[in-house]
Amino acid sequence: MFRRYLAFLKIAQEEFSDIVVDVELHADRVRLILIDGSWIDVRYPVEAKFSFHWQRGNKIYRIDTAPHHKSIKTFPRHIHFGSEENVIEDHVLEENVSPEENFKKFMQWVSKLIRRT
Repeated sequence: MFRRYLAFLKIAQEEFSDIVVDVELHADRVRLILIDGSWIDVRYPVEAKFSFHWQRGNKIYRIDTAPHHKSIKTFPRHIHFGSEENVIEDHVLEENVSPEENFKKFMQWVSKLIRRT
């Protein structure tokens, strides 16, 4: 897990330095501080369980694998889009790719959303 978190930090610093202004490594997560003051917590304790949580003011954007939304086509992956209650299919990440590749996809998605607003 720790090695994976270091890889996420390296990706954030090297490939997303245009939106990431600070990084923090914690025992259970990586925190990224973004240019607009928002922050991302990445938790990836095991291969099939993860959470990419972006807190932007009072809005949340989180892709996770918590098994709560069985009706979603991409179950267990789903997106909380803007709030806990607004749950949609995960159209950002892919199955059968590395955690690092999905982290990059998540960060690309965040980057696009930041630039839109």
